[in-house]
Amino acid sequence: MGAVIQLLLIGVWGAAVGLHVRRLYRLAVVPVASERSHFVRNKARRMWWWLGRDEFWDALRRDTLRCLEVTLMLLLISLST
Repeated sequence: MGAVIQLLLIGVWGAAVGLHVRRLYRLAVVPVASERSHFVRNKARRMWWWLGRDEFWDALRRDTLRCLEVTLMLLLISLST
């Protein structure tokens, strides 16, 4: 039972991290596979700029709170069994 709960928690948190990394790439208009290295610095600056914007962090905070809620619910379920 413990392994199943750990896998569920890893899945929930991993999905949240993956979702927001993809969102950051999309907001910064950075293709995932870039061939030219001289464009990397410009794209990294755009990503860094978006990391400073509240538009990015508002959704991240909301999803983090959801993940914490699911974590606490699974913890309570595992303690009750």
